[in-house]
Order: sequence, then structure tokens, then C-alpha cells
Amino acid sequence: MILTAFLALSLAAGPATDAAAALVRDGAARLGDGLAAASALAAPERAMPVYRPEARAVSNWRSETKDGLLPLSLAWTAWAAAGDPAFVARCVKLNNYWCIKRARWDGEIGGDQEGHTGFATAGQGADAAVSLLRRYYGEYGRRSALAIVRRWAPAECAGPVAARAVAPMRGAAPARAASPALTALAPQGIGRTLRARFLASHGRGGAPRRVARAPARPTAAARPVDGNALRVQPWSALARMQGRPRQPVRVVRAKPLPTIATGIGETARPAAIEPMRALDGARLAAEASALPTLAVAPASALPPALRPPAPLCGSDEIRIQNYAARIAGSIGVKPGDDLGLFTPDGHATARLAPVLLAMSSVELGALRASPALVAAAIARAEAERAGARQQAEAAP
Repeated sequence: MILTAFLALSLAAGPATDAAAALVRDGAARLGDGLAAASALAAPERAMPVYRPEARAVSNWRSETKDGLLPLSLAWTAWAAAGDPAFVARCVKLNNYWCIKRARWDGEIGGDQEGHTGFATAGQGADAAVSLLRRYYGEYGRRSALAIVRRWAPAECAGPVAARAVAPMRGAAPARAASPALTALAPQGIGRTLRARFLASHGRGGAPRRVARAPARPTAAARPVDGNALRVQPWSALARMQGRPRQPVRVVRAKPLPTIATGIGETARPAAIEPMRALDGARLAAEASALPTLAVAPASALPPALRPPAPLCGSDEIRIQNYAARIAGSIGVKPGDDLGLFTPDGHATARLAPVLLAMSSVELGALRASPALVAAAIARAEAERAGARQQAEAAP
């Protein structure tokens, strides 16, 4: 009896219940759309990154630094600083943590005067680094650290070489700095090349050029020797000694000898260190406030570990050897050994990530790319390669 009454009530209220449920669903959908629109209006629109030539930086390099670089203390300092900290390398401002040159990369939005690429995001810069290393290893056959660095070596030492300072002549134009192309061909200056010296000493057709020599300086007349009619020859050692003025005798003063009583007696004992004094928070805060701020301190005032990478300009070969040693040491091999970055079929190995991290630390100095950024770039490259292979297999 009760079941029959409940069934009849359900059938009678069926259409009304469906209508109420539909009304509730429609209201919830409208409420969700309204909340999404309100959140979209409340959130500020993210501007597209642009390259600023006057600053030689991409507009969003600070936010990319906060998310993609280590150590976090320096990365967040660079993100929050009003100016450009001295420990930030130039490639950091380009979202290019491997200092890759321009080659129409995906995400390339500009570049500086030295040809370094400015990327829209740091992830696109990491993608370009993975792609370029794959090309070096597979297509160019550069499989050792030395072979890679000889083509990827940073251009820190290839700055414009100014002309040598000479005495200004009448009507002579002032010396100008060499162009980047000339600097790349002749790093020591065009006047030091073998071809320049040959052209300076030979005329047209290779004939030796006659150079007017200045007359020799008149030497002092040789004094005759008593009882001998021979004269002192002007090229002899005696003639050179006679024409050279004598150097005054230098008086050497001996240092005073120490007395016997010096150092005798009880030495002063160092003051004992108080544990509470060493852990005094007020004293530590006062000393910390006296230190220079990292965000505004010049490069010379920073500790050596926080300074930008100094160019190893003593020799180009020394610079290459140091760079290759950092790369090879990250995976425990020698600079001339095969790094084993990719398998024969093109898949990335576990050695690719440490090599990319080591290269980033060399290029950026105090900062370096985060492992998460490198791992994401390698994963994207592998997924793209797998998708291209599937399309090639599916094609008729």
C-alpha cells in the first residue's frame, strides 16, 4: 500500500522535478560563466614580451629569471631589484642562458650587437640549446667537449680591438675602432698580420720596397791614445762605453739590526670568544646592514663567486680547454672523450641534462639554469621527435 502511494506520487511530480533540475543546471552554468568573466577582468592582461635594444634586454627577463635560474637567492634578488645587479650576465637579460647566436630560432624576438639571440621565454631558449646540441652531435659529428666548445665557445674575448696609439700626424684622421668582422679575422689587429707586413715591405708585383734610411747619428770623436796613432773604432765596446753616461753610484743603506731584547717577554694572549657575543643578533644585523647590497653593488665590490664570468683572454686555447673541462667534468669524462649525449637513433641520454647545466653555469657565472627548465626542454624535444616519427610512419 505504501509503495503504491509513493510510486503514484513520484509519477505525478515527475515533470515538475525535471524542470526544477534543468533550472538549477542552467543557473549553475550561468554562475560559472559569470565567475570566469569576473576573474578574467580582475587578472591583468599579460603583455607580450618584446626586445628593447636600448637596454639590450627582453622585457620579461626578470620574471623568467625568478622561475628558471638558480640559486634562488640570487635569482629572486635580480627579479626584485630596481636596477640591473652586477652579477647578472648579459645573456640572462636575453632569456638565453646558453648565449646562442641568432639563427631564426623558435621564439626569437631580437638580438644584441654581438649576435646573441633574445628569446620570448627562457623555455624557448632551452629548446634551442637542446636542438643545437643535437645538431652538433649528430649532423656535425662534434661528440667531444673540445669539439663542441671550439664551435660554441663564448665570444667574451672578441670585443672590438682599437687601433694602436700612435703620435698624431698633421692631416691624419683619428684612429677608429676595428669593425667586428675585422676583429674576427685579425684579433690582434690588422697591422700584426703576415699579409699586412708583406704589403708594407713590398710594392706592386712583390718587388721589395726601398725605404729611405735616416742618416746615422754623429758619434763623438774618438780620442787618440797616448803614444799610439790608432783611433777607437766607433763600433767597438770602448766607444759605446765612452758615449754612455756613467750611472751615479747608488748608496745602499743597511737595515738597522734588531736588539737582543726585542721579542723577549710575555706575549699578549688573544681575547677569549664569548659564545653569547658570537650569536648576538643585534651585532649580526648591524654588520649585515654595513655590507653592500647585492642589487646595487658594482661588480668589483662583489665576492669572487658572485661576479660575472671573467673572460679567459690569456689565450684562446686556454679558454677553450677550461670550458671543455667544465663540460666533461660534469659527467666524469675527459675533454676529448665522446660525451654520449644521444643514442644512435637520436634519443637523448641521461648525460644531456648535466652537460646543459654545466654549459649554462659557464655562460652565466654566478647564476645557472635550473634542472626543471632543462628537463622540460628535453622532454619537449623528445615528444616532438616522437610525433614527427609517427607522422612519417603513418604517411603513405
